[in-house]
Amino acid sequence: MIRKWQALLFLLLLLAPWAQAAPAHADAGPGAPILFSETGHTLAYTFRTFYETLNGALVFGLPLTEVFIEDGQPTQYFERARLVLRADLGQVEVADLGRWASAGREGEPAFQPAGAAAEGAIAFETTGHTLDGSFREFFTQYGGRAIFGLPISEAFTETSQQDGQTYLVQYFERARFELHPELQWPATVALAPLGRSYLAAHPAPETASQPVDDAGQAWQSVRPTHVSVPRIGVDVAVEERGSTMGAWDVPATDVGHFWPIGALPGTAGNIIMGGHSDFPDKIFNHLPEIQVGDEVLVTTDGQPRRYVVTELLTVLPRETWVLETTASEQLTLITCVPFGVNDHRLIVHAVPA
Repeated sequence: MIRKWQALLFLLLLLAPWAQAAPAHADAGPGAPILFSETGHTLAYTFRTFYETLNGALVFGLPLTEVFIEDGQPTQYFERARLVLRADLGQVEVADLGRWASAGREGEPAFQPAGAAAEGAIAFETTGHTLDGSFREFFTQYGGRAIFGLPISEAFTETSQQDGQTYLVQYFERARFELHPELQWPATVALAPLGRSYLAAHPAPETASQPVDDAGQAWQSVRPTHVSVPRIGVDVAVEERGSTMGAWDVPATDVGHFWPIGALPGTAGNIIMGGHSDFPDKIFNHLPEIQVGDEVLVTTDGQPRRYVVTELLTVLPRETWVLETTASEQLTLITCVPFGVNDHRLIVHAVPA
């Protein structure tokens, strides 16, 4: 997994000028939505940056679903993995599919703790297992414990359910390695399609499993698309935005939902949205008129979700704590104040009604 997004990113985002953004769904940089024609599914935003940073095609395979909410968290299935966005912790997690695939086999010899490790092997005291040879090399080179978890078996021979052939295999908390010595490195070690197997046993909703036609449909059932504050006349579309050269990509005509650091409506974490205040009667121009107790509506997948304002703050750009993760769901709206000067930030905190 990748731990909390670094505080330096937060600092850069707040200190830098707010930039006007490029088209919403162009492949203009890290995290921009893309479509895999092989499966008809998209990859975007936090999951895309995670995937591409960690040799995703080799380690995770192709996407098999769109992103959807499962067990209260944004989730996406791949051929060899299940990725979960934990915005409340500021990290992406790889599910323990290796433990799922080996459940009930704890009594078998290969799953019993090993004795002393052979020379050159790695011993893991936590599980009592060792790692050596090509499996050790692949493990250390392509993600290690953070991606594959700890080994939960020794290497042993097993017949593959996919092709009926017998291979040397080893189980990890999140993966199953399979040795193909006849192939060229790194294909020498293949990861079993545990994501595909788990998905077959636990089908995703039809809306997530159906192929899509366009990369712009990425995360469409979970991302916010509209925000309004009825009492003061704020009523504006929301776009997904990352960062470019350390600056927030704030849309010129809409509000930006900042995916690198923000949660999604209906899930735990800090949902962060920002927009300009210096266009008369547009975007967040009237946001400074908001009051504690006001209702805020955020639309996702055509359904409005109600929030109530609990706190208003005016901070300096360097006060980056306003972007920190939260254990429970919180909405944070941000704009520049005062009008025409823009040297402070208005922070609006709201919680689900």
